[in-house]
Amino acid sequence: MKTSTKVIIILAVILAVVLIWGLIGSSKAANIGTTCDFGVGEKTSLGEPGSALCWRWHRNEIGQIADNLNDLF
Repeated sequence: MKTSTKVIIILAVILAVVLIWGLIGSSKAANIGTTCDFGVGEKTSLGEPGSALCWRWHRNEIGQIADNLNDLF
């Protein structure tokens, strides 16, 4: 196999992993209590709030309150 073919395959695999991670993040960011920190787009394909692709997300204040209430009860 040529070196250029190997490079193209490696780049395709990396691109697929980044795309899948962005889709996972967008489903996480669509939940109430989660905010997308780094992503592309303003809405998911279903029109829900969040990003079309989100690579970094965190629990916001609402999510932290919900987590604390779940821990309490």
